[in-house]
Formats: sequence, structure tokens, C-alpha cells
Amino acid sequence: MKAIYLLLLLPILATAHNLPNFLSVDTDKEYIATIDTLRSLLPKNGDPEILIGLALPYSLLDIQPTKFTSLIDKNQFTNFNLGVMSQAIFKAKEQFVVGLPNRVLCQNSTCRKTRMTLINQFMAEQAKVGEFFNQNEDILIVQRTTDDVYRINNAFYTPSGIIQYQPSAVAGFVPSANWSEYKSTEELTSCNTCSVRSTTVRNIMAQYNVAAIVREANMGLNVIFGGISNNHWGVMVIEQSADKPKVGQRNSLGFEYEDVIELTPKAYYYQTN
Repeated sequence: MKAIYLLLLLPILATAHNLPNFLSVDTDKEYIATIDTLRSLLPKNGDPEILIGLALPYSLLDIQPTKFTSLIDKNQFTNFNLGVMSQAIFKAKEQFVVGLPNRVLCQNSTCRKTRMTLINQFMAEQAKVGEFFNQNEDILIVQRTTDDVYRINNAFYTPSGIIQYQPSAVAGFVPSANWSEYKSTEELTSCNTCSVRSTTVRNIMAQYNVAAIVREANMGLNVIFGGISNNHWGVMVIEQSADKPKVGQRNSLGFEYEDVIELTPKAYYYQTN
């Protein structure tokens, strides 16, 4: 996160001439509607520390503009979104938000060594993870916050129920203001077996503190151990013709690789910033 947009929600997003270049009038309306939806789900003015968990990669407050085509726009929006979330929902102080990347970025050999140790332990289980995604082609995203709070594709599971989001019409925001609530997995007709089928993978994620695993369109598995906004770290597992990460290039989310280390010809540690 080389810059962060600490924009107040309504005064700045209300008029077209003040919109960031990655938002149009239509996408701005979708975004504000999404914020209103999230506000209705969360306690008002909660402890800013809660933001850390809810803004984990692919978690509830990590809104993804899935229909953006520009990688730079995706990156800038993600940075912008964290600033808006901190202000619109948590009323966090600017100093708190600006300091969040320092909690997840690794800039020295000591913390990198610690990460490598954890990743190498996880790689012993990677065959099971890869087999799961190969056998369950309808599951592209598995995100875990806790044992009881997790995401599969665009469905967010909690002890009180399941919220299934539909991408917004123009920007493809997920979460969005278009959602349906279900009380049980049996009601979730789009994938009523997803939760059961993903149990083993979610248990592996819990064991190694993995935040999310995402099947990329180019047949790679992005195993995200942690991060916030556009600062992620993890391991990219290459399958078939998937692109190998390289320093200075951007991943599918638009985040620039800052650190890349080849672990095996098919597995690469990375950090984005």
C-alpha cells in the first residue's frame, strides 16, 4: 500500500467531479449501496481492531470489483476501499489505518524465514488442496476467518445464517447490495453441499493460518496466508500453463509483486505491495 485514499464516504462520493478515476457515476451508486448494506450488518462505530479480521483477503469488507478490467484500477480501488471502510463503518483514526500495512508486510530475512517455514509445512498438505479444487470445479474461492465464519465462492457463512451475494451489475462488486439470506445450507440451492465438501480444506487452512485459497483463471492456486488491502503474502502454486509470479508484475487482482522466491518449479512465495 504505497498510498491510501482516506476519503469520507458521502461528501466525496456524492458528486461526479469528485469521483476517483476508477469509479463512474454508476459504479459509485453501486458502491454506496454496498456500504449501506454492510453498515446494516455490522455494529455501528465498532472497535477498529475488528477491521483487521473483517478486511482479511476475500473477507466481508474486502470488496472485490470483479468486472473491472484494468489491473491498476483494481489495485487503486482496493486501497481506496480500506480507507472508506475504516471511516464509514469504524470511524478509525487515519494513523491507525495508515499503520495497518506494517502489520502484514515483511521487509527482512527474519520474518521471511518464518513465513517460509510455515509455507513449507503447508506444502506437505498441498496435494490434498490441489486435489480438492480439481475435483470441485464449481468452487473457486474458499476463505476462512474462523471455524464458523467463512466464505465459499460468493456465499458468506456465519453461525446465524448464510448470505449469498450477487455481483453488482456494472462493477461486479462482491459483496454487493444484491444479496439473499439463508438459514441453512440446505436452502442454498446454488451450492448446498459446498460447506460439507470444503471441510477438509478449511481444516488445513486453520492448521496453517491460511486466509484464503483462490482458483485463478489461468489454472494456478493462490494460497493467501495473510494480508490487508493490496498487501498480500502467500504461495502461488502453478498448474499447467499458469503464469509464474515475477517482481514488478501484477497479479489478477492488480497487486504488484514486491518479493518473489521460487520454492519449487511449481510453487512461489510472494508478497505484494
